[in-house]
Amino acid sequence: MMVESDLPYPKEEYALLLKNFYGSINGMGSFDPVRKWEKEKWSATVNCSRGTILKKAGFAQMCLKGGVINNNPADLMFLETIAYPLNPKVPGFIMMTNMNETEAMGKIIVFYCDLMIQDGGACAEEKELFSALIKNCCEKHGHDYEEHRAMIVGRGFLGGNGGECGFLNFFQEGAVPFFEEVMKGVLAVYRDIITKKQGAIPEKEDYEKMHRSRARLIEWIILEDYGIQVARENGILSEVIEAYAFPPVIRY
Repeated sequence: MMVESDLPYPKEEYALLLKNFYGSINGMGSFDPVRKWEKEKWSATVNCSRGTILKKAGFAQMCLKGGVINNNPADLMFLETIAYPLNPKVPGFIMMTNMNETEAMGKIIVFYCDLMIQDGGACAEEKELFSALIKNCCEKHGHDYEEHRAMIVGRGFLGGNGGECGFLNFFQEGAVPFFEEVMKGVLAVYRDIITKKQGAIPEKEDYEKMHRSRARLIEWIILEDYGIQVARENGILSEVIEAYAFPPVIRY
C-alpha cells in the first residue's frame, strides 16, 4: 500500500499536468512503464518520457510519513521534474515543489524552478522569456521576484548549469495560487523555448560541453542537493532519484 499523507500539497493534478505536457512534446507513447516504490515510511512514483525532442523528461511524486528532516519528526509531500533535450542548444528545465510539516516550523512549502544550460552558452533570449513570465506572476500575486531569485544567484545550483532566471524560496500555504500560475506559465514558456531553439544546429563542441555540464550536475546532486540529504536521512533509495533526475547519458 502506498504511503499516504494528510498534507494537501502538491496536488495530484500537477503530475497530470506534467504528463500531458511531456506527452504533447514527445508523444504519449514515449513514457516508460510507471515505476513505484513502497516502503514503511515512504513511497514514490516515477514517470519518464524519452523521445527525439526531450531525450529524457522525468517527474517524481514522493510521500514521507513519520520521517525526519534535520533529525526532527516530519511529513513531506514532494514533486520534482527535470527535462533533458536531445539538442544541446536547447536548455533543460527543472521544477521542484514540496510541502513539509515539522513541529518546529509547521507547514512550509518550497518552490524552485529554472532553466538548465546544456552548452555553456548565454541563452539570453531564453532566460528573458522565462524570467519575464515569472516576474509577471510575481507582480500579479504580490511577490518580489528579485528576492525569490536571490536564493539561486551565484550559488552554483545544478553544478553551475542553472540559468538563474527562475527562483527558489519558502512559502506559506496561501501562496498555492501563485505556484499554480507559475507552473502553467513556465511550461508554456518552455514549450516556446523548445520551438525556437529546436532548429539550432549543434557543433561537436556543444555535445562535449553538454556532457561536461551533466557530469557536474551529477556531482552537485550527489554532494550538495539538499533533497538528497533528506532522502538519505530517511532511507529513500538512490534509484528513485536516478530514475527521473539523472541525465539520459553520462560521459566524463
